Amino acid sequence: MFRVDDDDAAAPGDNVERARRALGLTDGDLDDLAHLAAFDSSPDRFRLPDGPEADRYLRDLGVSDIDRTEILAARPDPRGHPELWWLLERCYQHLAGNLGRPGRLSPAWPTLSNLGAVGRFAYVWVFLAAVPHARRYHALHHVPDEVSWDSLGVVAAQMVNHRAIYGSGGLHTQDWMTHHFRGAVYALGRLHYERLIVPPGTVTDDGGPEPGDRVLGLHIPEGRLTPTSVDDSVGLACSFFTRHFPHEKYRYAVCTSWVLDPQLMEYLPVDSNIIRFQQRFTLRPVDPARDDSATVVEFLFKRPLADLALLPRATTLQRAVIDQIRRCRPWHFREGWFRLGSGPA
Repeated sequence: MFRVDDDDAAAPGDNVERARRALGLTDGDLDDLAHLAAFDSSPDRFRLPDGPEADRYLRDLGVSDIDRTEILAARPDPRGHPELWWLLERCYQHLAGNLGRPGRLSPAWPTLSNLGAVGRFAYVWVFLAAVPHARRYHALHHVPDEVSWDSLGVVAAQMVNHRAIYGSGGLHTQDWMTHHFRGAVYALGRLHYERLIVPPGTVTDDGGPEPGDRVLGLHIPEGRLTPTSVDDSVGLACSFFTRHFPHEKYRYAVCTSWVLDPQLMEYLPVDSNIIRFQQRFTLRPVDPARDDSATVVEFLFKRPLADLALLPRATTLQRAVIDQIRRCRPWHFREGWFRLGSGPA
């Protein structure tokens, strides 16, 4: 048990420090906890779905049987897990209070994997509690049910990735999932699209999107990037956002991904799907000291970088990723853009 008696009369800083100690967090988490502590935690607003309702949501989200079973068994409880409940109440209010808002949600939600299954699945329960909010937001914008559930169901794939990488059930991408559960990301064909606004201070001298512009952020789920599937998805996205978010005008698509690293041209044929996808984009500069190799390995192999010697070399892409790292050459996440309606096929 990680119980510390709650005292509403305690100073906010005392409550934050109690939560930090009870949840096994570090001093580095204090600032995020202090910001989260400011969110209202009215108990009548935070309600976990009961067992049958939670099970129905998990099925609608496409969660695997093994994850569904473990999630239902790891339900947080305010009496058994008071400090955890304190945190989840505030994360829920943080999420619900930013419904529809694009961009990264700050502060970050701390990692709770040291608390066992209850901690590893804790944020899944926050998202289950937020399903009605997300569904109402989608309905307000007349988003079709299929698109709604497909977009929210990305959380199921993230849990599959967690099990593959770490060997146990859980969710480690809670901050990324907040984008989906507040109506910022939509699954439309081969690609997923995020409603974004270019932040102030972004250096733009290449004719592309500038600070303040609304852009569609492209995200790439696993699978083949055939030119036809990408063209169809981009066309679908243009129609979708014109219909469901008519007050938001999108002229550009942007993408930040290792798939855009031009070093791949050293390994892959020019007519490969990945290189043809790259050719759609104008790339922006990257810090050459940046090294995203660990993230690339996790995405492609579902294994940590420490397992490099054990990774399969069955495809040209797998061999390229491994050989580049062995040569002490880092992979980079590259940012690129294209004007909607003008990207090459």
